[in-house]
Amino acid sequence: MTRTSERDDSDGTDPGIDSRRRWLLGMAAGASAAAVLPTTGSVGANSRDETVTIVHDTHFHGRFADAEAAELSLASYYAVVEEHLESAANSLFVGNGDDLAPSMLGLEYEGEHVIEALNETAIDVDGVGNHEYDFGADVATARFEESEFPWVVANLLDDAGDPVPGTERWTAFEKGELTVGVFGLVSTNFHSLTDYPAEWQVLGYVEGAQEAVDALREEGADVVVCASHVSTGVHYTLAEDVDGLDAIVGSHSNIVFEEPEVVDGTIISEFGDEFDHVGSLTLDADGTLVDWRRTDLLAPDADPASAVDEYEEIEVRYADEIPEDETLATLAEEWTDELEAELEQTAFETEVELNATFDNYAIETNWGNLMTDAMRTVGEIGDIEVDIAAQNAGGIRSGSTYGPGPVTGADVMNILPFPNEIEVVELTGEDVVAYLEEAIRPHPSENYGAQPAIQVSRLSYEWWGHGGESQVENVFVGGEPIDPDETYYLAHNDYSIENSDVLSEVAVVLASGQFQGPYVLDRLEERDTVAPERENRMLRVDETVGEASVAVGDGETTLTVDVPDGAAAIRSDTFRAVIRTGADLEANAATVDGDSVDVTFDTDELRALVADVDEPALRLFGGYDPDQAYWDYGFEVPTSSGYEHFKLRADVSAAALEDPDDGDSDGNESDDDGANDGADDGMPGFGPLGALAGGSAGGYLYSRRRVADDESAETTASATGDDGDD
Repeated sequence: MTRTSERDDSDGTDPGIDSRRRWLLGMAAGASAAAVLPTTGSVGANSRDETVTIVHDTHFHGRFADAEAAELSLASYYAVVEEHLESAANSLFVGNGDDLAPSMLGLEYEGEHVIEALNETAIDVDGVGNHEYDFGADVATARFEESEFPWVVANLLDDAGDPVPGTERWTAFEKGELTVGVFGLVSTNFHSLTDYPAEWQVLGYVEGAQEAVDALREEGADVVVCASHVSTGVHYTLAEDVDGLDAIVGSHSNIVFEEPEVVDGTIISEFGDEFDHVGSLTLDADGTLVDWRRTDLLAPDADPASAVDEYEEIEVRYADEIPEDETLATLAEEWTDELEAELEQTAFETEVELNATFDNYAIETNWGNLMTDAMRTVGEIGDIEVDIAAQNAGGIRSGSTYGPGPVTGADVMNILPFPNEIEVVELTGEDVVAYLEEAIRPHPSENYGAQPAIQVSRLSYEWWGHGGESQVENVFVGGEPIDPDETYYLAHNDYSIENSDVLSEVAVVLASGQFQGPYVLDRLEERDTVAPERENRMLRVDETVGEASVAVGDGETTLTVDVPDGAAAIRSDTFRAVIRTGADLEANAATVDGDSVDVTFDTDELRALVADVDEPALRLFGGYDPDQAYWDYGFEVPTSSGYEHFKLRADVSAAALEDPDDGDSDGNESDDDGANDGADDGMPGFGPLGALAGGSAGGYLYSRRRVADDESAETTASATGDDGDD
């Protein structure tokens, strides 16, 4: 449920290549330990001078409007913020960071536009987020110093142990009869999320928070609030382990609580990011929650959340009914008009919907295929033949889909907003497999499940979907089994290369000088029309069921496999055969017969699938609903984003499909050799057939002809997933 963010570092120098275009213009995590929440208007005996209302938060990502609904803008959002502020006797507007980037505007103006806008608001304090450092420490410091309000972060220190330049660790405000202390926190993996100097320090969450709370209490704070830019799950640790913390507002995650939670006396309030929600908490002198309010801002044609009917504290405001703040509306227009004139023109047409949502963490997407294929052409700059390409899912940021129809330059830049330069590294096949394993990350919402977290070009591989120790098998480059000792050239972005244990140790053979967004845009503009498909590049498996028996009949071939031990029901319309080139064939039918599944194919079509491919590495993939009792994780599975069901894999002997008239087969069931011939040196994905019989490796199947309900796009973040571009 979290969303991961990212960045890379770049010195901003101009390599003299026009296509770089930097010049663009020239969960809540679970039930609370105790959550007794008052109803609206319950201030009661508390004097209004003895309460304070915290209005939160920001998390604007360098945008002046929502990426999907332009009607939801900073101008309308702030008009609602002002309503919250003015309705309270004593109030503070508290931001939680990630305000300067990532976005097309952020890439162009490096956050200067947001600072001008925030200076026009009544914001009292902003917590530092990782994206404030997307353009390096010097730019971040300049933006902080241009601000007419303080930026706070308690757990970032410079190499001398002082607050990072331009910030304070905490600050305090006098509101009515109360002193209110506010401090910020960011993720402890800050070095890997953004361009933060390696010699600077990052303190642990509890350590940094406790130091801030103790200092503020010593200074006389009656109420202490954390402007959070850490993930939702960390908030529960803070509530349980930090003494004297009254409230946590905001987060690093894109989470919307139905109501604030109270955990061990600490209030936790998360109401999304950007321009969709405004939240406020009213606390008394003891830090007790006496009132709360949430306003949902909706596009004119949007439906309210289901929680609206249950909570009278949640109100709905439609953007076309909100009088915009005129100053902010004018300011946004001044910053965006010239840029939009350059980039709002149609760059290319797409015949299919392009998926640039956070599904890119969980499943192969057609956008991921399109952009990584474009990245592979970067070798032409240095006359290097790039074999493969990869892109970290966190660098695909817009969270939107596009088309069918025209796609603008602004769309592409919003999808790829980071100043990340495409580089090419030289590595061995063994390194490639190690990187694919390293890229797999645990699903962020539970201690179970995994996500591949990348998109790839000219690669196909299977990955294990249950988290824990990463496992990758059956790796093919351009349809050929990967050679552990062969040299391969990989195009990636410098952020991911620098932050990978594997890629940071290999040689960079080409620093292209090309930012990803402008370069991919230029390549797609040359295409006029695109229609990318998903091509079995990343295949998930939850259980392997050995080798299928093969019965070739008159016009129809039946592959029979065991029902997986952990299956409650077989999804008969999800079965397909796939070969090592990525070509596939949908089954005619699949029927359960006791403990086995009979999967039938048209014989001629199945033979045609493998006919022209030596050692085709034929595999059968299919879906099934997991038996909840068998998968005893303590919660309902599957939890991995992007999947409604599990995936099985069986190996198939291509030799058993041969026409008996050719004298190569008797047409009966196969023996166990076939697909498993050839040496296997023990490395996953290695050997002539890629170790097809390997144990628990992953494989989820996508077919170009897949049924509509084969995949469920339930990805959020992270994320992990956040907000790092990681």
